[in-house]
Amino acid sequence: MTNFVGGCDYSVDAKGRVNIPAKFRKALSPEAEETFIIVRASDRSLQAFPKDVWDERYSKLAALPKTPEHVRFLRVLSETSASSTLDVQGRIMLTPDLMEYAKIAKDVKIIGGAGYIELWDVATYTEYKAGTDNQLFDQMWYAVEDQLAKL
Repeated sequence: MTNFVGGCDYSVDAKGRVNIPAKFRKALSPEAEETFIIVRASDRSLQAFPKDVWDERYSKLAALPKTPEHVRFLRVLSETSASSTLDVQGRIMLTPDLMEYAKIAKDVKIIGGAGYIELWDVATYTEYKAGTDNQLFDQMWYAVEDQLAKL
C-alpha cells in the first residue's frame, strides 16, 4: 500500500484544481495510473485514494453484508465520489460538490495518510485540530501501539 507522509498547505484555483505535493506523486505506484479517487470523509474532510488502492478498498466495501445502511452508504459514497487524473502540473480536480461538502473555498491543508491523502479546508482543520485533546491522542496512541504489537 502507498503511504503518504507529511502535510502542507496549497490553494485551489478558480477551476477547482489543487496541486498534489511532489513527494506524494512520487509515492504513487504505476498501477494507480496517476489517478486519484476523491471521496467524502469524516469531519468535513476529503480523502484522495490512488486508483489501485481505491479499487481494492471498494471491493472490500462492496463485499460487506448488504444491510439498508450499508447499501445507502455505498450509494452516497459512489454518487459523491470523483475520479481525477494528475494533469501535467501535478494537480487534481475537485468537484464543486466535494468542495462544498468539505467547505473548501481557497486554502487547502493536504495531509498524508496510510493509503490516502486527506484534503481539508484550512480553517476547518485548524478548528478540528484545536479540539483534539492531547490526552485523548496519547491514549489512542498507546491503544494503537498495543493493537499493532498483536499483529
